[in-house]
Amino acid sequence: MGKAGGDDAAAAAKKAAAAPTEGSSSAKGYAAGIASGLTKLAVGQPMDIVKVRLQCSPPHMYRGPLDCFLQLARRESLLGLYKGASPVAVSWSISDAVLMGTLHNLRLVFSRWTGSGGENGKKLPVIWHAAAGLGAGWTNSLVQAPAENLKTLLQVQTQRVSLGGRSAGIKAGEQVLFTGPISAAKAIIKHHGPLGLWRTMPATLMFRSSFAVMFGSFELFSQLFTSLKGTRAELSPAFATFLAGGLAAECFWLAAFPADAVKNLMMSDEPGKLRYPTVRSAWREIWYDRPGKEAGVLKRVRGTYRGLGVCLLRAFPTNACSILVYETTMRWMGAEKTTTT
Repeated sequence: MGKAGGDDAAAAAKKAAAAPTEGSSSAKGYAAGIASGLTKLAVGQPMDIVKVRLQCSPPHMYRGPLDCFLQLARRESLLGLYKGASPVAVSWSISDAVLMGTLHNLRLVFSRWTGSGGENGKKLPVIWHAAAGLGAGWTNSLVQAPAENLKTLLQVQTQRVSLGGRSAGIKAGEQVLFTGPISAAKAIIKHHGPLGLWRTMPATLMFRSSFAVMFGSFELFSQLFTSLKGTRAELSPAFATFLAGGLAAECFWLAAFPADAVKNLMMSDEPGKLRYPTVRSAWREIWYDRPGKEAGVLKRVRGTYRGLGVCLLRAFPTNACSILVYETTMRWMGAEKTTTT
């Protein structure tokens, strides 16, 4: 009896020593988020600029995503596909560190509240994954609102880009307002003060609320693929994570796209000459003014989701890769995994 008790105590001590502390697990969530953000930039930036151009340009400027891509590449060079990438490289690294780190820590908190995770085998309910996504999205907005503002101002400019960073091939009458993110930031601060960088915060919060949909659906898809274990349709863990991440991203964009259109329209405004100072004014432009007062509901919905096709094409590989990198990095670092399947 004494020997058995001693063996149990030794085993418990060994297990406690091998388990990651909650503090180290929390920090690892932020570190894995940086890797996730850089992955998003590498995979998704070219399609992101096409989406923004379709959302913010006059209705008949491009025939569709492919025409927009070809015009941009031909007139502004392939480097033009990475306009606004420098603030995004920094912001997505910080942003995903904040997003995924906050998500991970909220999951840990909710697991303690609900008694989920650990050795009891009880999964954190999907609703709490959605709540963690909502909280992470709102926290992430503090970082992303100014960075996306700068990115959008640079993306809607149409001058050609060269390797030296100089604009080339500027047509008569065209004006280069911003030479880079610093130039754009200075213009915003000059006209609207430092808080002007967060002018579109209400729209950003609306948009990023849809992370509740993304991470809730990610858990649903993960549970579905886990249930296939032992059947002929069983998926490898890596492919299941990749597929769940891509499908969750599609759900996110279907829910978030109208708010994204409002946000980008507000962010495309030239500093000092605001056409859309509020969410209401931007939404009115998208829903009422662009399609025309006599337009039917179907035409208005189509106008609201203008650019959705390229967005969905971009979202699947971008987010599937970034979530796979995040999950793989978390496993590689030995972070405690108490809330995912």
